Amino acid sequence: MNEEILKKREIIDSVDSKIFDLLLERLDAVNSIGYLKKQEGLPVLDQERENAIYAKIDAKFSIVESSFLKPIYRTIITESKKVEEL
Repeated sequence: MNEEILKKREIIDSVDSKIFDLLLERLDAVNSIGYLKKQEGLPVLDQERENAIYAKIDAKFSIVESSFLKPIYRTIITESKKVEEL
């Protein structure tokens, strides 16, 4: 296979490893928030918080980058809410 492709795949593998670690760190925080929300009788859905995350993406990134990141974050948020409900 093309040597340049192999090098780029190594970079992707390294980045993926970091993403996995960060997602697990986020999951730990989500678990804690879910527990606290249950204790306080708060709903899982916090639309203001979700909107703020999407607004941050829009403010920080180009339209192209934002259109790449937002669907990923929609999935992350959807799955996070499922975890909070456990």
